[in-house]
Amino acid sequence: MDIGREIFWNVGGGARWLVYALMIITFVILIYGIKQRYAMWRLGKPTPFDFWKTAGARIGYYISSGIFHKALLRRNEGYPGTMHLFLFWGFLILAIGSGIIALEDDLLHPLFGPSATFIRGNFYLVFSFVLDLAGILAIVGVVMAMVRRYVSKPDRLDNKSDDLIALLWILVVLVTGFLAEGARIAFSRPPFETVSFVGWTVAYLFDGLPKDGISVAHKAFWYVHMLLSFGFMAYIAYSKRLLHIITSSLNQLFRGVEDSPRGAVAAIADFETAEEFGVNQIDGFTWRQMLDFDACTRCGRCQDRCPAYATEKPLSPKKLIQDLKGDWENFAKGIKNEGGLIDNVIQEEALWSCTACLSCQVNCPVSIPTFDKNIEMRRYLTMTMSKVSSEMKLLYKNLQTRFDPYGMGKGQRLEWTEGLDVKKATEEEVDVLYWVGCVASLDDRNRKIAKSIAAIMNKAGVSFGVLGPDEKCCGDPLRRTGNEYQYQELAEGNVELLKGLNVKKIVTACPHCYNTLKNDYAQLGATFDVYHHTQFISMLAKEGKLSFNPTLEGITTYHDPCYLGRVNREFDAPRYLVNKVVKDKFVEMDRNFDEGFCCGGGGGRIWMEEHHKRINHNRMDEAIGLAANTVVTACPYCLIMMEDAIKDKEKSETMKALDISEIVAKGL
Repeated sequence: MDIGREIFWNVGGGARWLVYALMIITFVILIYGIKQRYAMWRLGKPTPFDFWKTAGARIGYYISSGIFHKALLRRNEGYPGTMHLFLFWGFLILAIGSGIIALEDDLLHPLFGPSATFIRGNFYLVFSFVLDLAGILAIVGVVMAMVRRYVSKPDRLDNKSDDLIALLWILVVLVTGFLAEGARIAFSRPPFETVSFVGWTVAYLFDGLPKDGISVAHKAFWYVHMLLSFGFMAYIAYSKRLLHIITSSLNQLFRGVEDSPRGAVAAIADFETAEEFGVNQIDGFTWRQMLDFDACTRCGRCQDRCPAYATEKPLSPKKLIQDLKGDWENFAKGIKNEGGLIDNVIQEEALWSCTACLSCQVNCPVSIPTFDKNIEMRRYLTMTMSKVSSEMKLLYKNLQTRFDPYGMGKGQRLEWTEGLDVKKATEEEVDVLYWVGCVASLDDRNRKIAKSIAAIMNKAGVSFGVLGPDEKCCGDPLRRTGNEYQYQELAEGNVELLKGLNVKKIVTACPHCYNTLKNDYAQLGATFDVYHHTQFISMLAKEGKLSFNPTLEGITTYHDPCYLGRVNREFDAPRYLVNKVVKDKFVEMDRNFDEGFCCGGGGGRIWMEEHHKRINHNRMDEAIGLAANTVVTACPYCLIMMEDAIKDKEKSETMKALDISEIVAKGL
């Protein structure tokens, strides 16, 4: 018996030409729709982009994160990740199968005749089994999606009519395909077709029908399946749900390999000529940002991980992107938002609720940044409208006149060095500049960190010094609250000073200073080797210049600072040190590494009053749930927030928060 099947069995000689005609029509409609979306993306401002510079890395990222779902199958995302995996791979395999059939029937046969056939024998058996498996996996994926959207209904999902249309359309396409296959098998029941296990099972539905009836049923299901399939492909470019097949893939290719450091803030190129700063109209965003709007699938992972949303503040990253998308789509239709974005589309309080922790961006499966949109609107409020809170006005005044957020002035920056052997880098040459930072220089509690770091470097024989009264704020609070003009002025002065001192290597304990000195100052031509203190201390230990005595008793946990961990991807150095100093037990919090939960102090938030529930309380509840005795961190902001939460939770007798440097110094 010949093992195989006739491709256009039972559907008439004209079916082939109908398929060709519909294929052309479908692709014309699809390409026209994509062209319309492309024109909408191009409504944005131009921005430099060189795909080919890192094309290999971009394609590699898309293959791993998009095709093989690394970005979707993350921790705590097993159900939705698997659901999408089944849908994606089910359809991909079916599409590949259709392509293989077309290769044989539409290319090889016309060129070389009917003998040029390879979908026969054992290949056919494997081929049929794999396609049936792919189809049933896709159906399982659809059912999982329906259960999730319409039965379990997680808070992060919002349902629109297009979601249901897309799911039902996919389901009907798959089911009619199996019904057509079942009818074909039922007509003659060739025994080798048992490998088409779904079609073979469906064939039992046609038992008892005469062959003429089976033939009519097969023809009906075949034509319905074919028409729905082509209709589905044409609909992709017009469906807000299905369009992500194209836009999310493009976004992973364009943004998956970041061409600038995580969280990098774009400089304002036309300071001297700009009439206004920031964005308050949708066409102020770039074309890349408009593609972000279109790529968003409304999956809500960003919302789930947003510290502001988790503490009932008026910010949802998903809603922010979707609201901007709605205004962008109206703009593309010629409907101009005369009132602007702020307080008409995006509420001002929502903008200031963001801690710039980047959890939304890093955990987005399709690589959509959110803070880059937020910061542009903050810039508009700050520099164009001069509309900021009294707290921000005081912060800006202190940084303008006293060069620190507290307004304490340079005279107190060296008080912490009393009794310590600390050189001034402005007076003598040193190998390492210790950038103390405003908080460790001027906050009484955080001065213990500065003293600990000095003791550690002295113990290791490091030639280091500080700027003392010549040190000014790095500018992070200015830049991430939107005051780019004042940031540039301050940062340029700092870079000039450091270059003038011929500084090569910098160590700092503040992740925000670390990120600014390392990444932001690079935009100003700085090329310093910048180390966070955990990196530097770990390096000293591995070189044999330091040894530790474990001193931490009880249960210890570690809180990842956002700008050390998630933003600059340094997770190992602090954990290396923590494990060196723990005497009893170290336990990770569930939200750690890239999914670490913010303390609430970033994005300038530490200098603002916090309304609604407190973010640091949410984080501390997690540590309390572990029965932790010590919460270790590596950031002055985090230390303040953790200690405040311990006091507020009335846990001071059983818990404490410490910087890693304090523990290391104690155990030297």
